[in-house]
Amino acid sequence: MKLRYWGILFIVSILSFNVITRYPELIETIYTTGFYYYLCKVFNSITGLFPFSIGDVLYLIIGIILIYKVYQCFKQNKGWKRITMATSTLMFKCIVVFYIAFNFGWGLNNFRPSLESQLEIKRGYSQEQLINFTERLIQKANLLQLVITKDSMSGVHLKQDIPTILQDAKIGIEKVAFLHDNNNTGVLAIKQSLFSLPLTYMGFSGYINPFTLEAQVNDKIPTLTMIVTASHELSHQLGFAKESDANFIGFMAAYNQEDMAYQYAAIIYALRYCVSNIEDKESEDIQALFNTIHPGVKDNLNENIIFWSEYKNITDSFFKVFYNNFLKLNNQKEGLQSYNKFVDLLINYDLKKSIL
Repeated sequence: MKLRYWGILFIVSILSFNVITRYPELIETIYTTGFYYYLCKVFNSITGLFPFSIGDVLYLIIGIILIYKVYQCFKQNKGWKRITMATSTLMFKCIVVFYIAFNFGWGLNNFRPSLESQLEIKRGYSQEQLINFTERLIQKANLLQLVITKDSMSGVHLKQDIPTILQDAKIGIEKVAFLHDNNNTGVLAIKQSLFSLPLTYMGFSGYINPFTLEAQVNDKIPTLTMIVTASHELSHQLGFAKESDANFIGFMAAYNQEDMAYQYAAIIYALRYCVSNIEDKESEDIQALFNTIHPGVKDNLNENIIFWSEYKNITDSFFKVFYNNFLKLNNQKEGLQSYNKFVDLLINYDLKKSIL
């Protein structure tokens, strides 16, 4: 197809998606709970036949093909002007394919009605509400940690292996009451990523493949974090594209587990976010609150920080900048800060229906 037709296709796609995204209710009824649900069901029935990630293999194959295509651009063209034109044309075509496939296959979920509107809860909270909720989280964390370890000095460690954690994450999602109306938890499937080590250096705990619709986790992360991360990625698979929504559902799914260690993992996950959002951490009252945290709980709170600090590098910063802008382009105006809006959902849902 000639380049001008690619240009026309790109422009028509942009205009079409811009019109469609103005109608979130239409996206919810026709796309998310309609087309996307059946697409996900079909894809998972196929990818589920394989124990490894089809999406990761697909990325590898596409990467090799692109490298070969770029090599051909250099080989078949003479002079930097012709080479630049050839590689630019190739990249433009890739962008067009990515844009259409991404939005058509999963991306439109970013523009469905927000989770707080579906749950009919308010937005926003005061520092007083945040501190009160954080205090309750600390009390719950201390209680569970002591029950599990019988020693306030010892951190909690999951006994389950990774396949069991991933299977249990699906069970947890099915127990989240407000997801039952969606009638789509039966399409869930999650795998370990083949690219876990690169994901670690890039700073990602997991991801949803928007082309094969496989939910995947980085199997290098601490297992205490993994149960919430797996639930987070499964919620993306259900069509909850916003990171704050996925964080909230991930928390609820882990906290609804029967295993107290999973419940504790959810509390630790929420506590990290709440503590990071407290404004005056150096005040005497806040320091006194932090001093009530059991040493074993503090070890678990720091476990994730220590893990990521060991892999922090320039690529981590690059991909965070890239992903920050990517989120902003996909109706998450706060970028990476949208993860923190999870605290907003926690507090306001708790006000409506007590969580702890």
